[in-house]
Amino acid sequence: MLQRFFGCVYLSAVSQLVTLTGTQAECPVQLSQKSVVVEYGGSVAVNCTASVPHYGMGWEASEGGVDKTRDSVITWTVSDLREWDIKPICYINYKTTHDTLCEEELPVTIYKTPDSVSISIVNHRGPMKEGEQYELQCDVQDVAPVQNLTVKWYKGETLLDQTTFTDTSITPVNEVAKLLITAGRADDGAQYRCEAELDLGAEGPQPPPTVTSKPLSAEVNYKPKHSNSTETIIKNDEVMLNCTVMANPAPTYTWHSEHLKEEISSSTLPSSTLSPGEYTCTATNSLGSDSKVFIVKSTGSRPTFWTERMRNIKVQAEGELIVMRPTASIPLQALQYKAFVGCHCSLFLVAKQDRVGIPLASVYGLQQISSIFIKMKNNLLCFLGLSIIGIVSADSCSLEISPARVVVKFGDPVSVSCVASRPVRVLGWESVIAASHTQNDLSVQWRVDSLTDWIEEPICYGVFFTAPRQCEEKLNLVLYKKPDSVSISLVNHSSPVVEGREYQLQCEVQNVAPVQYLVLRWYRGKTEVYNHSFSELSPATPVQVSSTLLIVPNRADDGAQYRCEAELQLGAEGPQLPPTVQSEVLNIAVQYPPDFRSPEEEILDISEDSEIVLDCTAEGNPPPVYIWSSSNLQENTDNQPVLRAASLGPGEYTCTASNILGKKSKQFVIKHKSKGV
Repeated sequence: MLQRFFGCVYLSAVSQLVTLTGTQAECPVQLSQKSVVVEYGGSVAVNCTASVPHYGMGWEASEGGVDKTRDSVITWTVSDLREWDIKPICYINYKTTHDTLCEEELPVTIYKTPDSVSISIVNHRGPMKEGEQYELQCDVQDVAPVQNLTVKWYKGETLLDQTTFTDTSITPVNEVAKLLITAGRADDGAQYRCEAELDLGAEGPQPPPTVTSKPLSAEVNYKPKHSNSTETIIKNDEVMLNCTVMANPAPTYTWHSEHLKEEISSSTLPSSTLSPGEYTCTATNSLGSDSKVFIVKSTGSRPTFWTERMRNIKVQAEGELIVMRPTASIPLQALQYKAFVGCHCSLFLVAKQDRVGIPLASVYGLQQISSIFIKMKNNLLCFLGLSIIGIVSADSCSLEISPARVVVKFGDPVSVSCVASRPVRVLGWESVIAASHTQNDLSVQWRVDSLTDWIEEPICYGVFFTAPRQCEEKLNLVLYKKPDSVSISLVNHSSPVVEGREYQLQCEVQNVAPVQYLVLRWYRGKTEVYNHSFSELSPATPVQVSSTLLIVPNRADDGAQYRCEAELQLGAEGPQLPPTVQSEVLNIAVQYPPDFRSPEEEILDISEDSEIVLDCTAEGNPPPVYIWSSSNLQENTDNQPVLRAASLGPGEYTCTASNILGKKSKQFVIKHKSKGV
C-alpha cells in the first residue's frame, strides 16, 4: 500500500492517514464504465479521471496495472484478458484536512460461451410410449459465469421451460439441466432442443450469447383411437366405410359382422356391397386396439302411387318419345322427380299444345302443362327408371302436422299426428322406421318408442279424390344428444405458462348432435370471455368438435381458473333449460420474473447504533432467490430478502432477486448522519 503515496516516508509520526473507498464518500475519480463485461481472451480499456488536484493516482490490477502518476486521466487496458478473478482498482492520493487515499473498484465480469450443448433422454433408447414420463437432459460444457446462465427448453418453436443456476463460481464449469415430459401422440415427430444463454446484463453483448443443441427428434408409440365410436352410413355407390386411424406402429384392421362370411383385413369397405346392419372394425397395434361400429342403412323407397297418377295421365309412344298427356291441365307450382342411377333420359315438358320441348330447368313460372315427354334410350323406356314424385302446391296442400317441429332426445319416444283437411284416398307417413298409412281416415300417427335413427326424415303424404290429388309435408325433426364429455387443455404445453407469451386453450367436445345447435362458452372464473357457435356445420349424426381460445397471461392471471361449457340451443320446442355439459376447471399457473415493489435506489441516513432494515422483497414466480453483495458484508446473507442489523457499515449494498425467468437488482446506500444534524 505504501507505493500509493507520494512522500509517505517523510510523513511525521503525528501525521494522520485516512483511507476511503468510493462507497464511503464521494471519491474524486470517475470511471468511464461503471462495470465491464469481457469475453475470455478479449480486450478491455477503461479510463479513470481525477476531478481534484492530487499527489498521484494509478491502477492496481493483476494484469494491466498502471503505476502511480500525476496525470489526471489514466487507462487500465488489457489486450488478452484471462485472469478470472481480476479486480482492478483506481486509487488517488489527495489533500483535504488530512492526507487521503481514495480508491474505486471496477467490477469485471469475464464470460465464456459453452464448448458444447447436447440433449438426450435419460436412461432410454428407442421410441417413447404414450402416457409415460421421460426425463430430458441438457449437458452444457465449460461455461462461465454459471450464475448468468439460463438453459431454455424448446419443442419446435415453443418455449417449454427455463433453468437457471445459483452457483457463484466465476470460472468455467460443466452444468446439467433436466426437463420432465409426458409423451403424447401429438409429440410423435416433435423436435426438442435446449439452448444455453448467457444473460450478462445491459453491459454485456446484445443479443445475449447462445449455443444451441442439435434437435432431438421424438418418436412416440401410441395405440389406435377413433374420434367416434359409431357412425351411420347410408348405402351408396360412392360411400366407403372408412376405419383408417392414426397409430404408431401402423395398425392392422379386421372387420366383423353377421353379414360377412369371413373376416376382412382392410381399412375400408364399400357400402354398396354390404347389406344393411352393423359392421365392427377393429384397429390393432402392439400397444392396444380400438373398435368402431358402422351402421349401414338402405336409402329406403317411398310409395309412388302410380295407380292413382295414371288415372289422369294418358301414355302413348310417338317415335322415340313416350308421351304422357294429362286428361286435364295440371297446375304447376313445382315438379319434383328423381331418375335412378344408370338411366340416361331427357325429360321435356310441353306448355299447352305447343310441341316444342322445354328443358325441365326452364318450366318454372308456367301456369299449366299439357304433355310430358320421356325420351327412349336404346329402345328402353326411360319411364321405367323415372319416378314422378308429385306435383305439389304448398299453398293448396291440405295436410297439417302437429306439432310442426319436434325436438327429441336420442333414445326417447316421439309421437306426431298428420291430419288431412279434406277427404283423402290414402294418408300415410313415409319413414325409415315406423312407416304407416291409412285409407280414407283423415289422420295418421307416426310413433316411435325409442328414436335412435339419425337420418330419419318423416314425410306425411296424401292422395286425394280431387285436385290437387297429391301433396306432402315434411316433419321438422331435431334429434339431439348431449356430449359424452367436454375437456379443456393447453395446446402442446404441460408446464406452467410464462407471462407475456401466447398460449392456446382447447375445448374438446365428444359425440354431440346436432352440432349446428351447439354453442361453446369460455369462462375465466365466472366471467364469460368468448363463445363459439357451429351453425355453419350441418351433419345430423354425432361428431367431435373443438374450439380454441388464445390467451396472453400476465401475473394477475396466476391461479386463474378457465373452463368451457357445451350448450345445445334447441329453440322453443327443446328443453327450456338448454342441455349443457361443463369441462373440469383448468388452473393456470403463471411464471413471471421478479419485480420489486419499489425498484428505486434507497438512500438511508442513519445515526450510530440505530437498527438498519434493508427490504429487498420482490414478487416473482417461482419465488425468487436473493443474493446480497457489498464489500462491507462479513457473513453469508444469501436468500434473505430483508437485512436487519445494527452492524452494517456505511456503503453500497446490492440485492439481486432472481428466478428462472430473470433477475433484478436494487441498490441501497447507507450514510452516517453528521453530528448535530
